[in-house]
Amino acid sequence: MSTSREHLAVGVVDGKIYAIGGRQGGANLNLNEVYDPRTDTWSSKASMPTARSGIAAATLNNRVYVFGGEGSSGTFEENEAYDPANDSWEQLAPMPTSRHGLGAAVVGDTIYVIGGGISPGTSIGSNLNEAFTP
Repeated sequence: MSTSREHLAVGVVDGKIYAIGGRQGGANLNLNEVYDPRTDTWSSKASMPTARSGIAAATLNNRVYVFGGEGSSGTFEENEAYDPANDSWEQLAPMPTSRHGLGAAVVGDTIYVIGGGISPGTSIGSNLNEAFTP
């Protein structure tokens, strides 16, 4: 990556790895960089609309969906989708519960968003399991 960071999320579309968001030195980022293993190169793509870290990502139908996270204003309920074909982002209906440090997995045509902290910077977790079908 051209920018070192932590608490980012990754997704894979067409054999390319997208590194999205994260945090560097305490500052949340909205970066979106793609790595092409065939050429061993990184390049910048359209920035995520909301700078945040502790996010989850899942890839479905050639789009990378990014959920939740945290920032200076608290935890996020954001749900945004990145379309590599158009290098563009779409803001989708928010998650019912804002949280960070969550996980996401795809089963069939549904993304399941599981767990996560409901308060930034604490270990107060949740046992939430929410489904999203684009």
